[in-house]
Amino acid sequence: MQSVTNLNQVLQSISELAVEDQFYLADVLNKRLIETRRSKTVNRVKEAEENYRQGNIYSGDVSMLMTMTEDDD
Repeated sequence: MQSVTNLNQVLQSISELAVEDQFYLADVLNKRLIETRRSKTVNRVKEAEENYRQGNIYSGDVSMLMTMTEDDD
């Protein structure tokens, strides 16, 4: 519940800014979110490349994949 209160306080503070500042803040936040998403994608690619190098990959069709996941139970 504390985080909701903090978020509401932040939103209230933002609404008190000049409209130009609100647009600037939205632009900065959007760019940060894009960079965060990009960083996560880079990390997933690095992990996939490492799995490929170590031979921890599988290929096959959907029925083979389903069989493999059933064996995990």
